[in-house]
Amino acid sequence: MADALVAFREALGRCSFALARNQKVSLKNTLQRLADAVLPDEQADVYGAGPLINDFEQQLAQMLGKEAALFLPSGTMAQCLAMKIYCQDALNHRIGLHPTSHLLLHEQQAYQALYGLEAAPIGPRDAVPSLGDMQAAHQASPLAALLLELPMREIGGQLPPWDALVAQCQWATEQGIRLHLDGARLWQCPAAYGRSLSEIAGLFDSVYVSFYKDLGGIAGAVLAGDRRFINEARIWLRRAGGNLYSLAPYVVAAREGLGEHLGQMPKRLAHARWLAEQFNALEGFSTWPLVPHTNMFRMRIDCEPHLFMEKACHWMAEHDMALVTAPYRVDEHALWCEITLGSAFEALPQARWQEALEDFHRQVME
Repeated sequence: MADALVAFREALGRCSFALARNQKVSLKNTLQRLADAVLPDEQADVYGAGPLINDFEQQLAQMLGKEAALFLPSGTMAQCLAMKIYCQDALNHRIGLHPTSHLLLHEQQAYQALYGLEAAPIGPRDAVPSLGDMQAAHQASPLAALLLELPMREIGGQLPPWDALVAQCQWATEQGIRLHLDGARLWQCPAAYGRSLSEIAGLFDSVYVSFYKDLGGIAGAVLAGDRRFINEARIWLRRAGGNLYSLAPYVVAAREGLGEHLGQMPKRLAHARWLAEQFNALEGFSTWPLVPHTNMFRMRIDCEPHLFMEKACHWMAEHDMALVTAPYRVDEHALWCEITLGSAFEALPQARWQEALEDFHRQVME
């Protein structure tokens, strides 16, 4: 199976057209585009100081409705810093995390190993947490801070209903629990909620956003909150080794990505819902959720995985199109993948994608 997965990933990578994520750009072209985007008089920041980075931080603070913002190399760093500051203030090291939180699944328990924090699980793994879940965790032992992810990647980009989210945040504030928003894919949420970025982020004390997941940046993140919080975060950034000599290339890439992709999010939500409908009409495919909340969803494909990948590789070689992504889970009779709609889908008309999906199903699934 390992060899089949490698061959499948390689076949995906060779395709000129893909319905998921953003269009592929070579490293050379990426760097050339960034060079062309730099104004003649712009200078690189030095240890986070300079108009290039500080003006961008202020732009993001205003966009997110916060007093101040800090550009960091990664979200992993940003979120642990936020949790540490809130726990330090509260003299309480207990934080509330959903079982699928990035801090629990993808960071080698850095919150605990590096920052001495203790995590309390909030709600079941496969569902959006409820107010009752939060209250139960706080009743068991008081929480200093609560981290909520919008949208929730590991459960297919789901969101809580707006009124439920407002009630959760109001309750947490009344309890003195500091609220942090994991907004790695927050750019997808305004179209889903019909609310601005500042309205959504305004429910929280702080927010983190990423620049490479939906916006096509190289790397980098912004942490935003009140001025005292960001001043403290700058100290912790230095302690954590994240105050690099210059972050200029990442800032320029983030700035260009915002301009290119942010305005496209409503269209991509519509594309995701259309695409999920097409998949669900094909036997053997089922999306989670059935109707996407945002421009991402997860999908189960009922098949014999080894045979599916072998036939899919042949189909992709013939058609030069990738209609699924590499699986994140493979079982005996099914595989699961994640689909995020970006600029790549826009390279072809919907009718062409629909035609390709129907042919793929006939050739690979039947």
